[in-house]
Amino acid sequence: MISKKEKRLLIEILGRQYTPKVMPYLKKKGLKNEKGKPFYVESIRMITNGFRENELVELAIMQLVNKTILEKKAMALKRKKLSKK
Repeated sequence: MISKKEKRLLIEILGRQYTPKVMPYLKKKGLKNEKGKPFYVESIRMITNGFRENELVELAIMQLVNKTILEKKAMALKRKKLSKK
């Protein structure tokens, strides 16, 4: 289950409207719901708010958060290098 601390980090990194970013990532990872269909917005919200548990989806969401953090750090480093020139 996603903790409150992880939820705050999720919103901080991906923004308040995180589901449009999460949905394609889950699709890319090949994760589908019990019916074999892509996860809906409401399903993702239920998982991130702790109303449903799905360890695979929770792990994928946290992987997306970590990936986004690394991408932001890389972009900040590139900007810093460019501003020095």
